[in-house]
Amino acid sequence: MSFVVGASWCLAIAGIVLGVAALAVFGKPMPALRVTVELLIAAGLLRLSVDSSWTAILMAAALIALRRTITRSLTADFTASPWGPRTT
Repeated sequence: MSFVVGASWCLAIAGIVLGVAALAVFGKPMPALRVTVELLIAAGLLRLSVDSSWTAILMAAALIALRRTITRSLTADFTASPWGPRTT
């Protein structure tokens, strides 16, 4: 196993651990999800630097697209008013 692959595994594990820690500290899922997904993307890009096959490129692109989709939908869910639009 090369140094870069080992570093990517460390980033992936750190993403999970820090995501759980952020959830415990802040009590909100959005910061925890962002920390986890950002570190998983970093791990994927490190792995991509070692294995530049089309499968690895597609996996990195899919993870980035998933991150953008999840972030947008959760931001919309958390910023929406629970009582609907206000008419005054």
